[in-house]
Amino acid sequence: MRRLWLSLAMMALGAALMVTAQLAGATPDRKGGIFRVGTTGASVQVDPQLAFITTAWWLEYATAAKLYNYTPRGALVPEVASRFTVSNEGKRYMFFIRKSFRFSDGMPVTAASFKYAINRVANHDLASPGAAFIIDRNGTDIVGAKDVNDGQGTDVRGVRVRGNRLIIDLRRPDGSFVSKLTMPFFQATSRKLPLTQEVVSVSSIRDIPSAGPYAYSRNDVNVLTSIRRNPFWKPGLGRRGPRNLAGLDIQWNLNEETAYNQVLANELDEGPLPAAHVQEVATRFGVNESRFWAKPTNCVGWVLFNNDGSLLNKNPGMRKAINWALDRTDYVGQAGPYAGSPWTHILPPGFPGSVTAKKRQPYTPRSIAKARRLAAGHFRNGKITVYYRSSGATNNAQAEIVRSNLIQLGFDPGNITMKGFTGGNIYDAWGVRGNDADIGVSMAGCGDDPDPYTFFGPLRPFLAGTKYDAKIAAAARLMGNARLRAFGKLDLELTRNFAPLAVMRTYNNRYFFSDRVDPRSLKYHGIYQDWSIPALALK
Repeated sequence: MRRLWLSLAMMALGAALMVTAQLAGATPDRKGGIFRVGTTGASVQVDPQLAFITTAWWLEYATAAKLYNYTPRGALVPEVASRFTVSNEGKRYMFFIRKSFRFSDGMPVTAASFKYAINRVANHDLASPGAAFIIDRNGTDIVGAKDVNDGQGTDVRGVRVRGNRLIIDLRRPDGSFVSKLTMPFFQATSRKLPLTQEVVSVSSIRDIPSAGPYAYSRNDVNVLTSIRRNPFWKPGLGRRGPRNLAGLDIQWNLNEETAYNQVLANELDEGPLPAAHVQEVATRFGVNESRFWAKPTNCVGWVLFNNDGSLLNKNPGMRKAINWALDRTDYVGQAGPYAGSPWTHILPPGFPGSVTAKKRQPYTPRSIAKARRLAAGHFRNGKITVYYRSSGATNNAQAEIVRSNLIQLGFDPGNITMKGFTGGNIYDAWGVRGNDADIGVSMAGCGDDPDPYTFFGPLRPFLAGTKYDAKIAAAARLMGNARLRAFGKLDLELTRNFAPLAVMRTYNNRYFFSDRVDPRSLKYHGIYQDWSIPALALK
């Protein structure tokens, strides 16, 4: 398990837990039942302002109610807020709160419920990881949040309540602000949660009141976590999704092989899939058809380019040539069956703004002939230095594939220098100004938050003075779905025409279900990198 969104300097791997949903055009026949999950890992935090890994946020997609939220298809839509306005030159947001949401203890959700969430996030003693997203001097910076986070008071002065209106003042305009508010940190939060202390123990749906379709009903650390229907959640404005299950139970710290066999026997509805069984399960049940599924996370694997180096600086012909020469299918295949898929542009599939149609993939199908034509006259001194991760068979195999592809492109084998680094040391070496790398292999990154600028911002120093830097700045000034469309278009244009890096692959989560799970109900939520719990149904 891991954080849902990691920095672009980190690689996020590993399978997450499973869960729910619904295939387009099909409706499950049965409602009710308890979905049974087993996992080998330790339990996750359930406090909404502290939980910050994939499995916890998967659960909170079912329990939380937010001002705005993302649909499984990546559209930004109003939820508890009916709308918002922006004033004061982009620095003041006013959200209008619907009156029909209720917590699982029956209390109404109000504008104050969101102010309390922000106060808890900013609180110095609680030490929420969400604070980093609202005290960023170069990003989202709510007036007064930094003071509270520094221990100077407990009330964020830039957040005010007037009737059903929530007013938030920022220090600077920020087009990503509404997107950040979709993170579970900022969900409607009951004052039953103490301002400065974590809530851990749960024995009923009243202990951590939540306003989504479900609420936590039990949490025995490292043993069992349960959610059950919120009795006060009714379909209506902002609540149009399905709610099929009666609830869900997760058992923690199970033996991997034992839990796998329990799924085979329909004693668990989802559980771990040992690497040794992946291919046999895929062969037996098919891929993305009934019981075995492989879906992408919000992370992508890269071959990074040193655009300050002697070979690739001001050399788009060679950057594009390398993109055409790389064998992404062979590269991703080294990670094991269904662990990833070839991918070629900056935003991961399913991420807000990403264009996922296969026909819109740059640099496919691979073409050595085209690569050689583009590279002609752009080899400069003919030398290239490759940094690669030397830990593990997969990384070494991927480095050898890249070396072979560079030879096919036209580099003399004697002019290719390979330098290996263990673990994360490659990022330290890459970050040294003036290093001798030209490209870096087996590197990866994910988004910090569900906003496409997370992936584009780090590219801007290299793009300074170009039309693409101006286009990124223009897209960053937009909000909502217009912002997502602008970044999606720019993603393809920048990748095709400028090639600032070579995106190689997705990282997939692999899922294994019991035969009780209705495959028509599986609706994958790309933002949360897992299935929608409210949509899941049992046969």
